[in-house]
Amino acid sequence: WEWVLSAWKKNMILSPSTTLVLVSGLFAVISLTLQVVLTNRKEMRSTQKTMKEKNAELKELMKKGAENNKAEIERVQTEILALSSKSMKSMPKMMAANMLVFLPLFGMVSNVYTGVKILLPFPLSLIWAQGDWFWVYVLCSLLISSFANQIMTRYEETQEKKSAPLPHSTQAQP
Repeated sequence: WEWVLSAWKKNMILSPSTTLVLVSGLFAVISLTLQVVLTNRKEMRSTQKTMKEKNAELKELMKKGAENNKAEIERVQTEILALSSKSMKSMPKMMAANMLVFLPLFGMVSNVYTGVKILLPFPLSLIWAQGDWFWVYVLCSLLISSFANQIMTRYEETQEKKSAPLPHSTQAQP
């Protein structure tokens, strides 16, 4: 690994900040790929939608008053808890896969960027015009991952709409 790291440091064609943005993007794509492979995203989105509806229902029940609707509130809370535990089932598998993939990669990036100050196009505070590589990576990773996740979600929704059965036609039956 030493020769890879030294070649990376010596032959950085782009600036360290640009390279770090590209590395963040690569890591985001890898993470999204792991998520697609290891989880059922359609089921996860469906569960999240149902949880959102149940939380709205719970909020409405709370507005009406806990005295009159205590049994109903408990029922909705139990449903939310069941949905929450269902959505958390795939988390250990995802965390383990991410750790196996990202610990070596992150160690390599850490070795390359340790001690490198990244000039930021905007200061993160009035005092801090240079950023440590880690915080620049975290910021870029969050932004790129959010963007990639939105694109993937929109793509999956359009695929679901395309594959949805057509409504019955209103033509007269013979």
